[in-house]
Amino acid sequence: MDEIFQVAVLGAGLAGLVAARELSAAGFSVVLLEARDRVGGRTFSRPLPGCDMMVDLGAEWVAPRFHTAMVTELERYGLPLVSPDPVNEQNTAAAVDPAWKALLAQIDQDAERINPAKPDWYRDVTAFETPLQQYLQQLDVPTHLQQELLPHAFALHGAHHGQYSATNLLHDVAAFGGCEQAFHADERRIAGGSQALAQRIAADIYCELRLGWPVTTVSQSGDEVLISGPRGAVRASCALLALPVNVLADLELHLPLPPPARAAIGEGHPGRAAKGWRVAQAVAPLASCGWPDAVEVYTRQSEATDMTGIATFNIAQPDHDQGLERAWSAVAQRHPDIVFAGEALSHDWVADPYARGTWLSAAPGQAAGWHGLADVAPPVVFAGGDLSRRWYGWMEGAITSGADAAHRVATYLGSGMVLSASG
Repeated sequence: MDEIFQVAVLGAGLAGLVAARELSAAGFSVVLLEARDRVGGRTFSRPLPGCDMMVDLGAEWVAPRFHTAMVTELERYGLPLVSPDPVNEQNTAAAVDPAWKALLAQIDQDAERINPAKPDWYRDVTAFETPLQQYLQQLDVPTHLQQELLPHAFALHGAHHGQYSATNLLHDVAAFGGCEQAFHADERRIAGGSQALAQRIAADIYCELRLGWPVTTVSQSGDEVLISGPRGAVRASCALLALPVNVLADLELHLPLPPPARAAIGEGHPGRAAKGWRVAQAVAPLASCGWPDAVEVYTRQSEATDMTGIATFNIAQPDHDQGLERAWSAVAQRHPDIVFAGEALSHDWVADPYARGTWLSAAPGQAAGWHGLADVAPPVVFAGGDLSRRWYGWMEGAITSGADAAHRVATYLGSGMVLSASG
């Protein structure tokens, strides 16, 4: 016989954890189903062998001036933020190039058309629903300035600039209040790794948490939802799907979804970042960027050993391993004094069946689909960092989307009122 709950939450990443916490605290019977054997989703912290430090293989950075919901959560659980190791910033030639300043001014001007607090912000910038590569070509940006800009854009969107929409960049620039803040915000990491927050939230939830419980089918029949998988079935008055949107295509969703949302699910988003860590003999703190390989490079000094942890990012093309191989080769060429030691550490998010990609980076024409998915009305709602209104792709977005989805579900169960997504 199927088990019956008021709410079934699918996915124990930050969005699902926050949603389950808020709903269970409000007195609803909640079951939280997670396919992995751990909580955290795309926050995944592991010790870096030989360096005596915890590093993040997934989400890592918080901009406290802007990510206020994250700051509130971290303060709630007594988790401090720590600044990156200081480096001597070297001004590039572009920094004093009038053409570079003009490019940033043009991007800022285009971004001013977006109000990121407005749920349907994308409707105001349909003219920019083209690949970022095409947007830069239309602005006649010379190659050397594109190579200066693209690492910053990749840091925000984790995809190839020929595959994601220019509206992604404009949205983040608008959310940060300009290119300067978007590219150089004061970002910090969570002491002990970002997964520590997920673990603290999980310990604070008064509901049933089932790990290793993958879902294959979600069916809506009237006001009841049936969730089934290899380990059984659960019935609920409401279901809250807090899953990376790229895994939705692997599920049977017998739900009344808007056509643009179904199309976006079928296409998937192009987020394909490969992130890796290696240990090296101690070097002075450094940070660098480049294009197209070793897009970002930064270091962390071990407090207990004389070793340094080095991180790099690349586009996972043609796959994760080859993308990182190119990245480490580029790091060695750019920083010839680095002497690596030990094996590399990484996680292939693209091949991961419970992620199917990194943080959301919408392809041209997908904005309406992803926003429509977030607006699907109860008894089934969707949430997560991929679907946040203001901070999609960030941990901040996962927190705000999860809390908002919980509020929508609670309102529906309490009064029958249907609210639009706003988190």
